[in-house]
Amino acid sequence: MTAKELLQVTSRIGSMLIEYGAEIYRVEDSINRIAAAYGFSDGANRIEVFAIPTSLIITVNEGDDPPLTQTRRITNRGTNLDRVDKLNNLSRFICTEKPDISVISKHLEEISNRRVYNVFVQVLSYAVVGSVFTLFFGGGAVEALFSGLISMLLFSVSSFVNRVKPSVFFQSVICSVVCASLAVIISRLGLTDGFDKVIIGASMNLVPGITLTNCMRDFIAGDFLAGLYTLIEALLVAAGMAIGAASAIALFTML
Repeated sequence: MTAKELLQVTSRIGSMLIEYGAEIYRVEDSINRIAAAYGFSDGANRIEVFAIPTSLIITVNEGDDPPLTQTRRITNRGTNLDRVDKLNNLSRFICTEKPDISVISKHLEEISNRRVYNVFVQVLSYAVVGSVFTLFFGGGAVEALFSGLISMLLFSVSSFVNRVKPSVFFQSVICSVVCASLAVIISRLGLTDGFDKVIIGASMNLVPGITLTNCMRDFIAGDFLAGLYTLIEALLVAAGMAIGAASAIALFTML
């Protein structure tokens, strides 16, 4: 594999790993191992990687030729652990078999086109999370029922807002306002004894659990810049949830 082909393959695998929610250490380690399998590990033939959640920079050095560098801006990030797992398996396959770029490209296309859970399953998952956590935090069956219904609506609101690609802070604020407002309205209508357990349960769908996990993992691995970025992102989401819920509750209290 030539340096240009290696750069093309590693940049695509690396950017896909970041987009699907992989830790930064996993991204850099996968790229370095793939490069080493094709003889780009040290000396004149080597690869240098710099990755953060929003950017990937790869430089390939081959002999006395000018180094080749590619930068990829990561704008869409989410969580798809199935595709992360498949990319990990592909990386191991590449290191073991050293296939041609055409074979790798075929596998990458298959991974990119893998099916995800349909809308019904995702909505049902939101409802289950909201209901179960409402019960966990001391709510009753009625509160759990309404928390599940609000969570289902919360999925629709989150999907709609995500189309305009706002910052994680404003997306969190909007979703939290909707969640808290519906919970307070239901409580004011006398359908539940209170709104606090309903808000807490439904809001668990917004908690950035994987983001915090990746943040701690990046800190442990020594990727402090990436860890700091994900920590700030998680704090912004938490702040947005608090501001949105407090604003809705304060508004209905004044009314």
